[in-house]
Amino acid sequence: MLSVSKRIPGAVISIAVLLCLDAGLVAFGWIAASKAPLSVDPIAETSWTSPDVDMASSATEYARAPEENDPVLTRPIFFASRKPFEPPPEQASPPPPRPPPPDPVFVVDGIMLIGDARKAHLRQPQEVDGRWHETGQVIDGWTIVQIEAAEIVLEQAERKFEMRLYSSEPSAVRMVRRISRRTAQ
Repeated sequence: MLSVSKRIPGAVISIAVLLCLDAGLVAFGWIAASKAPLSVDPIAETSWTSPDVDMASSATEYARAPEENDPVLTRPIFFASRKPFEPPPEQASPPPPRPPPPDPVFVVDGIMLIGDARKAHLRQPQEVDGRWHETGQVIDGWTIVQIEAAEIVLEQAERKFEMRLYSSEPSAVRMVRRISRRTAQ
């Protein structure tokens, strides 16, 4: 191993060499700068004039109207797919809700309540003979959900419709009379 006293002279010599190189470079720069002529530039002496307005507008037009085939615009860097922006398709409006089912067109001819058995005699207005129906049966899409002494309750698509045995609706009475006249003949 080298002792500390033997290493110090080499380090001092290398530092002295670097200082000499720096001094030489500074001296060379000083000489080059002192030999440059100090003259006044004739362009700098003229007064300032405003820039040409037409030239400025053409520069802004160029900035606003990029080329159509500009690769930066055709492949945007901020989209992961690198495809040009396409607005999302307009969502179609939802279809209008279905109109409610038409009211049932039945005539209640009679209701029979015997113990737990409940039956209703129903027919279409144009029919002469009807049929006996029980709770839970489906007629033309309407389900009989309740049979009481003077009325029945039909249900379809969460819509309930009550039909009375003795309807106060004049059209039902006329219809029954018209049918009963046909049967009498």
